Amino acid sequence: MRRLIIFSILLIMIWSCASSPKKEIAENFMVKRGTNLLAKGGRHLEKGCFKEAATNFTLAYQDFQASDHLPGMAQALNNLAVSLLAAENLEKAELFASRALAINRSLDDALGQATNLSVLGMVYLSRGEDGDARRLCQEALDKAHNGSAELRSKILNDLGVALIHAEKIEEARTHLNQALTLNPDSAAVHQNLGKVAERSGHLSMAEKYYSKALALDRKKGYTPGIAADLTALGNLYLRMDRKPEAAETLARALGLRTLLNQKDKADAVREDIRRIGIDVGVSNHEVGEEEIPPACR
Repeated sequence: MRRLIIFSILLIMIWSCASSPKKEIAENFMVKRGTNLLAKGGRHLEKGCFKEAATNFTLAYQDFQASDHLPGMAQALNNLAVSLLAAENLEKAELFASRALAINRSLDDALGQATNLSVLGMVYLSRGEDGDARRLCQEALDKAHNGSAELRSKILNDLGVALIHAEKIEEARTHLNQALTLNPDSAAVHQNLGKVAERSGHLSMAEKYYSKALALDRKKGYTPGIAADLTALGNLYLRMDRKPEAAETLARALGLRTLLNQKDKADAVREDIRRIGIDVGVSNHEVGEEEIPPACR
């Protein structure tokens, strides 16, 4: 389930970095530089380079703070929060998302509040506080009623994740289908619908959803998403007793987890491969902390 939550979090990251900090950007050079740093951080997030993204968001916040540019400060804080959430630093993620929410409330920015509430929902879900997570995601959805289709799709996806976590599978399916209607090209929605199908025992349908998510993430070149898709597919093949396909798919997932320096996830995939009992030629070396994922070089 942790993998499911984190995948949704990564989706939030890309979404929250998609725009510049509001329309009324001044001629102030620090505001312009902060805006450029937000965009740079967003590009790092799209490649799965979370440390680099967090560095740029921190610098962006400092530029906006020096100019007392509240919308920019709120967006930088939100993006920094989701970067920390991906690193499972829940305490700081909650702190920064809450600060962003307070600023957006002072600005009466409903869509900004929706973004922050959704992030906070994922923080609570990561802590196992399912009820509060669903409440925050529903509040985010209510705030986003005038927002773009993409924004509403992403919040519906987050609500679906929270419902899956609470074992409310049919409710999750309803919200995720709504999310898919709003954004048919969302890899995260396809993967989460795959989770719903798998939990419902519809394994062939789950395979279709996971395969579609993989195709979409490959198209974007989003390595963390590809790794998550391959892991889900490999474990599904194992459940379907398709051991050679499971071994080959999980070996590819392990390679990506290693490239991304995701040691715990790499170890989990390696254990899955060992359970299959087929030699795929995977080494047991540890992932070095000094290694840099190719996309981040």
